[in-house]
Amino acid sequence: MSVKLQTTVFLAFCLSVVILPIHADGILTIGVGISKPPYVVQEEDIGMELEIVRRALEAGGYAMKPRYMQVANIPHDLNAGIIDGGIHLKAHNTVDGFFSDHVIEYRNYAISLAGSDEKLSVPSDLKGKSVVAFQNAHANLGKEYAQAVQGNPNYIELADQALQVEMLAIGETEYIIADVRIFLHFKHAYETASEAKFPPVKFHELFPPTPYRAAFRKRIVRDAFDLGLAELRNTGEYDRIIKHYTNEDDLSVLSN
Repeated sequence: MSVKLQTTVFLAFCLSVVILPIHADGILTIGVGISKPPYVVQEEDIGMELEIVRRALEAGGYAMKPRYMQVANIPHDLNAGIIDGGIHLKAHNTVDGFFSDHVIEYRNYAISLAGSDEKLSVPSDLKGKSVVAFQNAHANLGKEYAQAVQGNPNYIELADQALQVEMLAIGETEYIIADVRIFLHFKHAYETASEAKFPPVKFHELFPPTPYRAAFRKRIVRDAFDLGLAELRNTGEYDRIIKHYTNEDDLSVLSN
């Protein structure tokens, strides 16, 4: 028996063990951030990250009921017992519960139009530049980045990342700070709406990947989720979900 087959059999055995649900009907209320396509598309109750979490819970014997909210409120509602779990969390978040294994990684870049020969190497290279970042980027991308943009009159943060991408396309900013998959989603939306090709861009790798986890109030749920997540990865379903929401050919721009 191959190692992969042995692993599959072991996971199937673990998941066949009776799991006592946190609620009689096995339905968990999970805090989910508002729309951030392709990771979460609230209007359709779909998305890459949302689907991975939903399927991992289902594999562990639970059903998921999303409760959409601001990401900053998820730890508070989890600690208050208002929700049974939450996603988009980092290991340093203070939660009264149990963290899962890594669910997904976001990959943030400084993105500029390709016409410029300037190459950025570290966050401090952004000092004094015209930059449009995602909301709360200054609090999420490290101390060096926060110091680089502090007091910069040409720096803004936007909740609307479609507008952020549009501003880059029409030259209203030198750089935007965005996750590559979020950028590609809104790039395609811009091209569809404007019926014009998006200008060539350059990706500046200034930040390490950001791993995100889920967290749950009950250890038994976390353990079941982690087994389900491992099963998704082992069977290839995890990669199929990723590819459903991201054209791998689009990601080739990172090597340009």
